Amino acid sequence: METYASQIIELLHDVKGNGSFVFSGASDFIPLGLHIKGVNEIGFPITDTQIAKLIQVAHKAPFGKGSQTILDTKVRSAWEIDAAEVSFLNPNWLNILKEIFEQTKIGLGVEDQEIGASLYKLLIYEAGDFFLPHKDSEKEVGMFGTLIIGLPSKHTGGQLFVRFDGKEEVIDFSDPANVYKLPYTAFYADCEHEIKPVTSGHRVCLVYNLVQKKAQKAIQPYENSVYVQKLIPLLQAANTDNPLVILLGHEYTPTNFSMTVLKHHDKPRAEVLLQAAEQTGFYGKLGLLTCYQMGDLEESNQSYGRRKRRYSDYDEDDDIVDGVMGEEIYEEYINIEHWSKEDTLPSLGKIAFQAEDIITDMKLRDGEPTEKEAEGYTGNAGMTMQYWYHYGAVVLWHKNTHFAMLNKQNAANKLAWLDYYANKRQAVESEAIKTLLKNFTENDVSETSYGYDFKPNPKDFSAIAIILIKLNDAAFLRSEPCQNLLAQIFNRIDVVHWVSLLTIFDADMFKPIFNKAIESKKIENIKHLTEILANITGTKKIEAFLQQQIERLPSYLNQLDLAGEKTKTVATAVLTNIIGLSSLKNEDKNWIQATANSFVKSLPRDYANDVLISTLLSSKNYKSLHLAQKIADFCQKDLTKRTIIKPTPPANWSRAVPKGSSSDKRIWEILTPFLQSPTQQVFDYARVQGERGLMASAISNVMIDLKMETIKKGSPHTLRLTKTQAAYELDLLKWKIDVGLLKDIQQFYSNEV
Repeated sequence: METYASQIIELLHDVKGNGSFVFSGASDFIPLGLHIKGVNEIGFPITDTQIAKLIQVAHKAPFGKGSQTILDTKVRSAWEIDAAEVSFLNPNWLNILKEIFEQTKIGLGVEDQEIGASLYKLLIYEAGDFFLPHKDSEKEVGMFGTLIIGLPSKHTGGQLFVRFDGKEEVIDFSDPANVYKLPYTAFYADCEHEIKPVTSGHRVCLVYNLVQKKAQKAIQPYENSVYVQKLIPLLQAANTDNPLVILLGHEYTPTNFSMTVLKHHDKPRAEVLLQAAEQTGFYGKLGLLTCYQMGDLEESNQSYGRRKRRYSDYDEDDDIVDGVMGEEIYEEYINIEHWSKEDTLPSLGKIAFQAEDIITDMKLRDGEPTEKEAEGYTGNAGMTMQYWYHYGAVVLWHKNTHFAMLNKQNAANKLAWLDYYANKRQAVESEAIKTLLKNFTENDVSETSYGYDFKPNPKDFSAIAIILIKLNDAAFLRSEPCQNLLAQIFNRIDVVHWVSLLTIFDADMFKPIFNKAIESKKIENIKHLTEILANITGTKKIEAFLQQQIERLPSYLNQLDLAGEKTKTVATAVLTNIIGLSSLKNEDKNWIQATANSFVKSLPRDYANDVLISTLLSSKNYKSLHLAQKIADFCQKDLTKRTIIKPTPPANWSRAVPKGSSSDKRIWEILTPFLQSPTQQVFDYARVQGERGLMASAISNVMIDLKMETIKKGSPHTLRLTKTQAAYELDLLKWKIDVGLLKDIQQFYSNEV
């Protein structure tokens, strides 16, 4: 192991503590039996009338400055009632307080210490009250922190800001206090904190002093900065292009893995590493190092099917794995694919490592795995056992090698990082980002690709448009790689960002991109194009681009079979968008005619009714648009043809014999006399289930007016076939619908402008 690696391990051993400088939570409300001397018992939520009574017995809250106690409403504005005036009549309050206290000890990392809590004050903050940044003075011997419990009282504002060692946490009591919860927070006395002004209502809370009972080393939060400064030169000495993977001390499950679940000393060690990374040109992120093994399963006294134990949790329906992995290992790997999601820094996807790459003094794969799974005999294969060990780790990688690593990642990771860079305020590494964009592959942008780590590519590529806007490089936008990429992801950049690109840059440079996208003959691209055009407004130059694209719409549409599209919603969207755009070409008769022709070149009933007519009747604004009128005219003529002859019922019960498949030939030979009979309406087929099933299957595979039912009397049962007029009834229903639509569209467009 490199010298810097062993020194990092040694240094991290000195970083201890499992708590935070501030901790918060919320407990379920119970009636406290809160009694204030001179006011009597307080009800909840605390009303304005009760607040007025409390203030009558309260006094303005001072603050400590050195050895002095000062009253200055420019620094602190609030009311307080001394602890001696406060009592609790409900004995169950002690149980709630004990639960809060125990959670607080864990949160602050002092669960092994002998500490206590004593009520100090009841505080009331009215609208406008606040407390400027300060640190709590030691109010009694052994005091090391403060616990605040909010009482149900409707208010807004009054957020508590707590700061320590360059970090800040914000605690807001208003939401839980407004819904009958008891919010609470605790922090160390040497943390700077402030109360922001209350904007409405009243913030009421109990304040407790946290006290160390025995004369031990003073309890205080760990200052990471000392260890960060020691780590900086060690990380600078790590002259490597590969990521540094530094293991923490515990195993974790992938579910909800984050900084907040880190155990014992892992949290401060992770914080130190991540803070040092920021100051040494490294990116840093919390991840789970997975060590996987699959080997032979040593037999036990029980037989095996598939038995598992997942994430150290047992379900009642799960079998417990009985057995261990034998000496023969079939497969093993080490990688990181699970990352913490609580920070804004994206991950690096799935990365493989070798054991020698890991910075740790732990023995990997030692002891019970985080999860294991046994597979019993399957065919000729023997029994196997699988182990997964998941170790908490901090992964650091140098910013100088970041883009070389990112080029090897899948599309989702590349886009996540582009979005990250686009939203950072500082300057981005322009050339590296351009190289990254040039290296997007067909596999990255394919809509069906699953990438090397079997994750589907994202649907939204708008991050590329956002970063191009930030780069503000017109020459790069005109380059062939960039043009090709934008054409491939044309309908995966949202409308807003396409409009931004067209507005910020010379819109003409995007003509080749739009042309390539349309040449693909995908209706989704036409839909996206029309949505973009419908949202363009601005300068004369972009208006000229808009007019040029609208002019080409008929030729675009002629490439498509709109009536044959399976998704009617897409065809409807295209029609809706183009009718809206037609207002800009309302007096261009040639354009109107050509565009209308492209929509009505084929008029199957479902398309005409559900797409064209439905859209034409959807807005009164369409009455004045010549394109809508022209398409409506076509539809009226089509409806007239369809409704000129009303369907009539069949003259008798004779029905045509369907062709059916050759395998059903015998069935149709049996049914032919029945089907051709002009008088026979019912046919009974009493046969065993297999033969009845063959007949039922043959009938189900064709279109024919027969109703089937099984008569379960006698043996064998009878399959009864009854002739119906279903085809006629369906035709009549369609005719009635079409007659109604014809009337609707004639009335709707009767007052043409």
